[in-house]
Amino acid sequence: MVLFALTFCPALSQVARMDSLKQVLQKGDLEDTVRVALLIELCEASTFMEEQGGKYFAEQALEISTRINYPLGMGLANNSIGAYYLQVGDLEKALSFVLEAERVYLEAGGFGKNLLAVYNNLGIIYNRTGDTRKAISVYKNAIQLAEREKMLQSQAILYNNLGSAYDKLQVYDSALWAFGRVEEVSREGGIEVGIMMAKSNLGSVYFSLGDLPRSEEEYLTGLKIAEEGQYTRNIATILLGLADVYAGQNQLRESEAYYQRGIKIAEEIQALPLIQDGYEGLAQVQEKSGKLALALDSFRKWQQAKDSIFSLEKAQTLEELKVRYESEKKESEILALSQQNEIQSLELTQKNQLLWFGGIGVLLIAGLGYSYYQRKKLKSEAQMAELEQRFLRSQLNPHFIFNALSSIQNFMLKSEGALASRYLGKFSKLMRQVLENSREEYILLEEEIRMLENYLEIQKILLQKEFDYSIECLGALDSGQISIPPMFVQPFLENAIQHGLKETGGKIEVEFSLAGEYVEIIVKDNGVGILSAFQAKESHRSLATSIIRERIDNYNRKLKNQIQLNLLDRSERKEQGTEVQLLVPYLSN
Repeated sequence: MVLFALTFCPALSQVARMDSLKQVLQKGDLEDTVRVALLIELCEASTFMEEQGGKYFAEQALEISTRINYPLGMGLANNSIGAYYLQVGDLEKALSFVLEAERVYLEAGGFGKNLLAVYNNLGIIYNRTGDTRKAISVYKNAIQLAEREKMLQSQAILYNNLGSAYDKLQVYDSALWAFGRVEEVSREGGIEVGIMMAKSNLGSVYFSLGDLPRSEEEYLTGLKIAEEGQYTRNIATILLGLADVYAGQNQLRESEAYYQRGIKIAEEIQALPLIQDGYEGLAQVQEKSGKLALALDSFRKWQQAKDSIFSLEKAQTLEELKVRYESEKKESEILALSQQNEIQSLELTQKNQLLWFGGIGVLLIAGLGYSYYQRKKLKSEAQMAELEQRFLRSQLNPHFIFNALSSIQNFMLKSEGALASRYLGKFSKLMRQVLENSREEYILLEEEIRMLENYLEIQKILLQKEFDYSIECLGALDSGQISIPPMFVQPFLENAIQHGLKETGGKIEVEFSLAGEYVEIIVKDNGVGILSAFQAKESHRSLATSIIRERIDNYNRKLKNQIQLNLLDRSERKEQGTEVQLLVPYLSN
């Protein structure tokens, strides 16, 4: 949870504040700079209440500021739009607008205090993209400036986001200290929304530490302030946090009620991340309560929200990258043509004296222009590859998910409640693991192994095939100290189960070992083998195999140590089955 607003209104109801600002805006004799300031205030007032409101007002402010060439307004508006995109999780657009705000301020000069808000948002982006320690460094430097300038509001924002960064690293003592500073500074400045955010985040940290009574106390204090100020999004967030607390205390009825309240508000403002988190928690509580039909419905809604987030992010960001790439390409071409025309003009006026130098200048500029264009092209391609990577990594075979949910439903229809509950528990755990792992470039090997074990257990129940499996780390490999790219092994397990193993007596072996700068992964089965499988299903193209090859291609575009894949039919060694040999780079922790 992070603060995005640039200023706070102490105790005034946000609805009353917005109504008052809108009334002033209706006056026709306002100067453009005053109108911009009012629009920015409206943007900030609506940040915690409306999912789209803040962006709408900031865009109006940006249009006016650009028309009258007003640097302060352009900087504030760009940073506010960037803050909106941070709130909804679109980091590509957030970075674009925040960097534009920084450019405007630096070119105009004299906006040191305004740059604090820009650097705050840059810190958030570093934190979200995994460079958390760099984010912490940015926050600390900005806090020093804010304290020298005695800017209490900026201090509250920066300390809040510093606490979020420590929380992400699970350095909970430092997170508690930072959020405590948010509360101290906010009380000193009478910043109600700052106190609310401090209490909400303290509740989250105490929950992580297992201090559920203290977590409940902090959340309830934050909820009271949020409801009084009508901070809609924060009300939903805190309600879901309290639902987690009550679930941890085994107060299932209270937990379910709070999840439902939080989800209702989240759906009203279309806050997809909150909707996703809410339905995930609600499904688990309903499962524990024995409400299996309701739990199944909540899991489906959780899956819909998850799919919507990834699809929306992929579509929006790909489109933006394509537009940006084309725009930069055109700018590079125009720049090269303009500079070439200038050189030709000099040649005509200075004739032979500068002819030789002009020719060299044309070649140099053309070379620089081409180099610039190539760098931008490679950067855009790398960004698009990263986006595709995250999207592909988020997928399990849809048939597997559908079959799993159908099996749970069948167990319930047959009144096999105990089996349905056990299966639903394993399935929910797998979905959580896939969701968490899909957000990371590298995960601990032990986490990957836990996910694979859970996947194989579900497949045994789902397909009712009798097969054994083993997963081993060989030699000096410590699964708790090595991180690898996630979700590369599961598709090959899927292929082995679906197309290789026979109905009985099947066996799958997975081995991990160090091989120089790589982790070598061997997946073996004793099934029919690749050649027989292809002959039996010549027209079948495995979705899992297709995805894994696309993922390898995307990874290899940016990795020094290339991922290597080799598939063998074990009949070549007078054995039975298929062997997958995979080399992946790793990080030592």
